[in-house]
Amino acid sequence: MRKYWLHVGAYCLLLGVAQPIWVADAAEVFDYAIKLQVPQAQRKLLEENLDLYRWRGNERMDEAQLQRLVRLAPNQVREFLSTVGFYTPNIDVTMARQDTQWVVNLDVEPGEPVRVTRIDLQVNGLFKDGPDENQARLEKLRADWSLHAGAVFRHDDWESAKRNALKDLLLVHYPSALIASSNAVVNPETNSVELQLTLNSGPAFSFGELQIQGLRRYPASVVERLNPIVSGEPYVQAKLLELQSRLQDSPYFSVAVVRVETDPTHASNIPVRVEVTERQSRKLGFGIGLSTDTGARGQVDYADLNFFGQAWRLGSALKLEQKRQTLSADLQFPQTRQGYRDSINTLVERDDIAGEVTRKGALGAKRTFTRGTTETSYGLRYLLESKDVAGAVGTHSATLSPSVSWTVRKVDHLLYPTRGYLLTLQADAAARAVLSDQDFLRGYGHAALFVPLSERDQLIVRGELGVVAAKSRAGIPSDYLFRTGGDQTVRGYAYQSLGVSEGEAIVGGRYLATASAEYVHWLTSQWGAAVFVDGGNAADALADLKPVYGYGVGARWKSPVGPLNLDLAYGQKDRAVRLHFSVGFSF
Repeated sequence: MRKYWLHVGAYCLLLGVAQPIWVADAAEVFDYAIKLQVPQAQRKLLEENLDLYRWRGNERMDEAQLQRLVRLAPNQVREFLSTVGFYTPNIDVTMARQDTQWVVNLDVEPGEPVRVTRIDLQVNGLFKDGPDENQARLEKLRADWSLHAGAVFRHDDWESAKRNALKDLLLVHYPSALIASSNAVVNPETNSVELQLTLNSGPAFSFGELQIQGLRRYPASVVERLNPIVSGEPYVQAKLLELQSRLQDSPYFSVAVVRVETDPTHASNIPVRVEVTERQSRKLGFGIGLSTDTGARGQVDYADLNFFGQAWRLGSALKLEQKRQTLSADLQFPQTRQGYRDSINTLVERDDIAGEVTRKGALGAKRTFTRGTTETSYGLRYLLESKDVAGAVGTHSATLSPSVSWTVRKVDHLLYPTRGYLLTLQADAAARAVLSDQDFLRGYGHAALFVPLSERDQLIVRGELGVVAAKSRAGIPSDYLFRTGGDQTVRGYAYQSLGVSEGEAIVGGRYLATASAEYVHWLTSQWGAAVFVDGGNAADALADLKPVYGYGVGARWKSPVGPLNLDLAYGQKDRAVRLHFSVGFSF
């Protein structure tokens, strides 16, 4: 019988008691309102931190808990206001029953803020070069101090000022520096605060030799050539970061970590420890593609990052396009300590464009170095070319040409620039006295300007100028002459279809001028629409350099490899509409 009644009792509890009790609890959740009177500048601070706000809607709240929170509120308000410089607030808090709800009235007058009146910043420890260096370093710390006299004393600003002062020592010469003492003495009666900070610099550190771990395929010289640190020079953290950045950006390593031990008992000639994870040295790649300029493409690439076991970088490619076929190889040597990147290259190519068929072979050498956002290159190239022109006599030419190029990239993002500019200037020369069929001096410039008009709107302005100073274009290879038209020059016209008419073909001329203005509106973070106007031409005489124009609209997509552009353009001269497809910018 006991088991039976227990069973029935549990059943009745479930059906008749449990559900009504749960419904009643849900209907009687304790709630209250808060009426906060405080200046707008301090409202968010109190609403986000006071327990009165944080506990609203909690199932454990009741009238007794609310009374306790009301009693605690004044102290909490004082504590939070003191972090933003108010130490003498007037606070009035009450609670009253209104209809069916409790209401908490909280009136806060912050009062006058506390302001900094005195700063005492001292540094104890061993300085690098004696009293003069010591005093100069201390004066710089004081000059850079961010919480100046007269400023409102806020806790976050105080902590930030201390961190920045300590960081100035940690980053240059003194990586074991620490805060010895810090005090902020507040006088509520005068609304003032006196600050005191003492730093211990510790000993001045100096760099020692490299200690490299993780090399299996590549010689240690790969790391040593990228190292900007000279053994024995003073410790500067930026040098460590520069070395790590160079290693990480090099093609040899997938991971690079640079660190030092900052033990103050061993401060002289501290070893620079480098740990690297190497990339595979050989890679074979295949690709297919399509360009509205040169047609369908198939490609085979081979790369060897350790050619002949010397960390020489061999890159070669066979590219087969409908209008162009290319076999190329490039051998790059490891970067020197001075930052120079040397390379030699060779190329065999056949083009069939606008009625001109060219076959050429080239061998060249180049030295490149980068300083900040500027890249400079010097080169020497020997080029042999044979040219067949539809409806005209074919030609052969040879040129040995030294060259110099200068490129500056000052944009907010290299793949997706929205602000800034890109500029390239290039010069080439040749003389018949030195393995060339024609004397000439060639200059070329290309610029792009990116102007944000709003958060979603952008203006892109591009332009090109080129000139070849020579008696005539005879004997000058087509690489050094100018044609234009196509996906990234004058849209609305076929690739390199604007130039000098010769026979039934279009060939290069000695002068070039193009310009483009494009407006882009980003519909989403990834997709945009564009309208544009392009103009320009190439000619063999300035009098013949008459621009033709193209107009159009396009779609933009921020692909992983750069902006993908799909444009529909109308060529005013040809009176035809042409589709253009390209990725990125021609820089």
